[in-house]
Amino acid sequence: MPAQKITLTHPLSRLMMSTTMAAMAGQVYSLLLPLLVLEVTSSAIAVTIAIAAERSTMLLQPLIGPLLDRSNWKYVLLLADLTRFLCFLLLSVLAATGQLNLLLICFISICIGFAGQFYQGAQFTAIPYLVSGRQLHYANSLESALYQLTIVIGPSLGGAVLLFLSTYNSLIAVCILSLLAVWLVLLLPYDQHTSSLRAFSISNYIQELKEGFLFIYHQKEIWYTNLISLISNFGVQFLIVLLVIYIDKLTNDPMLIGIVLSSGGIGAMLGTFLGFVADRFSTYRQILFVAKVIGGLSIIFVGLTETIWLAACLNMIGTAAAGAVNPIIKTIRQRYTPRHLLGRVQSTSRFITFTLLPAASIFAGLLSEWIGIGTTILIGGCIASTASVLVWRLPRKL
Repeated sequence: MPAQKITLTHPLSRLMMSTTMAAMAGQVYSLLLPLLVLEVTSSAIAVTIAIAAERSTMLLQPLIGPLLDRSNWKYVLLLADLTRFLCFLLLSVLAATGQLNLLLICFISICIGFAGQFYQGAQFTAIPYLVSGRQLHYANSLESALYQLTIVIGPSLGGAVLLFLSTYNSLIAVCILSLLAVWLVLLLPYDQHTSSLRAFSISNYIQELKEGFLFIYHQKEIWYTNLISLISNFGVQFLIVLLVIYIDKLTNDPMLIGIVLSSGGIGAMLGTFLGFVADRFSTYRQILFVAKVIGGLSIIFVGLTETIWLAACLNMIGTAAAGAVNPIIKTIRQRYTPRHLLGRVQSTSRFITFTLLPAASIFAGLLSEWIGIGTTILIGGCIASTASVLVWRLPRKL
């Protein structure tokens, strides 16, 4: 489509505002969920079960792809936002009437998780329809920056809501944010294009799944960026799992711990901007290589440092490197994927890149017991750094 100036009334801006409202609701809900479970069960194990129930939907991402490619992206966005709104509303009613139990919370969490997976896939599919090819990197950078902003201010917003409102009324506030997201999706243009004209059947569905996997494997730009993300995410997960414990050993001041953790969100926003600027005088291949090397080294030095402020700076540098890379990887997928495969490529790619995270978390925990937290983080940095080697397998034109 021809390039249009992106203003506040542009469809992309409305999509980003809707996404931000939904992300804010999700951030506040992530704080409320443990409190709701504890009120019902008083069990820390029950909290982990409820959180795991929501996250488990990520394992079914490839199965969502063919459904996304068969559907109108606006309808999927609308249905996902409506589902989340109704789930939050149901939770607030059940909590207010004292009818909540762990099974209901887990079921509703799974519904919210599924809605989130469909929303993310539909949003990825929608962006190429809303902007020109030249504006894809800008659009993905904007989406990434706003998402990181919600991560930074989301906990503060959730804390403020809980300070002035009860848990039940806080759920009503989450409902309002979700309803705003629905309204903004309704303002998006309707696209009559349907990606698949084949009648739905199990055999066609399986064939479409295979088509998505085979396309990713044969499209080297997408295949190698997925492998790079897979290896890098595995190493980074060592840091994510152990960072709070490691910082707690360096300082007992909760404020300093909060500063180190929030530096990650600030770094990610800064990295998104730097990656967008670097795109003007560097290739994606060069940016990916530099970012992966810097990101891996920052993790290695976090494992070696014993200074809290240096750990905060290194965490900011590492997340800045990740912030520069994420929009580029999305842009590569969108540019090299035919529109009728966008849903399958994104869903399958996310599955590939995140599939080893549970194993990485367990491995990091076991390894830290054996050789220590600092050394385990250092090993994670070394693993993340090796991803930079695969960057040179990408085509030079990238």
